[in-house]
Amino acid sequence: MQEVPELDRLLGIEVYATKSPGIGGRLRVVPEDFIVEEISRDGLRVRTSLTLKPGEEVDLKGSEEGDYTWFILEKRNLDTITAIKIIARSLGLSYNTFSAAGLKDSRAVTAQLVSAFRVDPDSLLGFRDRYGNIRIRRCVRMPFRIAPGMLYGNHFIITVRHVELSEDEVRRRVEAIAAEIGERGIPAFYGYQRFGTIRPNTHIIGKYILQGRFEDAVMELVARPYPGEAPHVAELREYVRETRDYRGALKKFPRALSHERIVLRHLSVREGDYIGALRKLPLSVRKLFVGAYQAYLFNKCLSRRVKRGLPLNRAVVGDLVAVRASDGSLGSVVVANESNVDLLNEGIARGEMVLVLNVFGYGTVIQEGPQGDIEREVLREEGVSLELFRSEHMPEVATRGTYRRACFKPRALRSGGQQLTS
Repeated sequence: MQEVPELDRLLGIEVYATKSPGIGGRLRVVPEDFIVEEISRDGLRVRTSLTLKPGEEVDLKGSEEGDYTWFILEKRNLDTITAIKIIARSLGLSYNTFSAAGLKDSRAVTAQLVSAFRVDPDSLLGFRDRYGNIRIRRCVRMPFRIAPGMLYGNHFIITVRHVELSEDEVRRRVEAIAAEIGERGIPAFYGYQRFGTIRPNTHIIGKYILQGRFEDAVMELVARPYPGEAPHVAELREYVRETRDYRGALKKFPRALSHERIVLRHLSVREGDYIGALRKLPLSVRKLFVGAYQAYLFNKCLSRRVKRGLPLNRAVVGDLVAVRASDGSLGSVVVANESNVDLLNEGIARGEMVLVLNVFGYGTVIQEGPQGDIEREVLREEGVSLELFRSEHMPEVATRGTYRRACFKPRALRSGGQQLTS
C-alpha cells in the first residue's frame, strides 16, 4: 500500500482510493488549476467565470419575495469562511447573516451559492474585494436560507502540471485508475478545507473544546506555530506561549488573523477566562471546530475499514444503509442483518441505497459487527466517548451526530476530452 503524505495522516486519511500507480506531476501550481463549481440539489451547476462564455450567466431562479437573498459567490485563493467574513466586514454585516451549503477549497477558483438574511440584493450584486479575489454574481430572493449540506455535489476541473510521463503512459494509468474508481468508488473522506493545510488543527481545537480543556484550545489556536506559517507569525505565537502577554501580542498580531485577535482581546481584559475567550468567537466557528473533530474520527474509521478490506459499496452484517433520495440526500437508515443484507445490497447496486458510516455524536448508536468494532477501537484510542459530544461545559456546540456515505463515484469523469466513467 502506497504511503500517504504526512498531512493526510494528520487528518485521519491513511489510505489511497486506488492501487494503480499515479501519473506524478504537480497540483495547484496556480489557483486556476483547481476549479470547483457547486451543483445544487436541483442539478444547477454554479459555474465560475472561467467556464462561462462571454455574456453568459448561471440561470439562478428565485421567487418574487422572501427574507433571504441567494447569490453566487465566486472566489479565488480563499476559503469560504474567509471570503464571507470579508464580504460581511465590507458591508457592515454580521458573519452570521450568511450561510452556505459547504466549504470550498482555498487554493482554487470556486463558485457556490450563499444566502444572506434580510440583505437587499442590490447591496450585494457586483461586490468585488479590492484584490479581485471575491465576486458576487446573480442575486435572487428566496423564502428560505441555504443550509449546510444542501447541495448535490461539486463539479471539478483539475489541471496536473509537470507530468514527466509520455502521453500514452498517462492515458494508460488514468484509465486504470478510473476503472478502479468505477468499480469500488472513492472513500468519502472529509478533505483539507475542513481542517486547514498551513495550520491543520481545527480538529485538535474541537477535541479540546469537547473535553473542557479550554486553555489548551486557546493555546492551540493562538500560540502553537506550524512549519508552513510566515516566520514573523510563528514568532508571535511563540511569544504568546512563553509570556502569556495577551495585551502585547494583540498589538502585533496581523489583522488577518481575526480569530486569534478576538481571543487575545478578551484575554487582555479577562486573563485566564479561556472559555469566555472562546465564546467570543462566532458560534458557527466553534461548531466548525467540533465538526472538524467529528470529521477526523470519521476519516480514521473509514481508513481502517479500507485497510481491513471491508467494502465501501456493499454492506456486511452490522453496517448502516441509507435510502438515497433523488436529490442525493440521505433518507432513513437501516441496519444490515443476516436476513436483509442481500436485499440491501441489491438496493445499493441499483443506486437506490448507499452504505453510510457514523459521524459521531451523543446520539450515535454503534452496531455489532466489523464496522462497530472499528468505531469502538477508534474512540478507545482517542480516549473519548460518545457522551463527550454533549459538550457539558459548552452545550451550545453539542451534536447528536449524523451519517455520511462511505464512498462516492464521480460522474462523467473525463481526461483530455475522453470520457472515462458514465
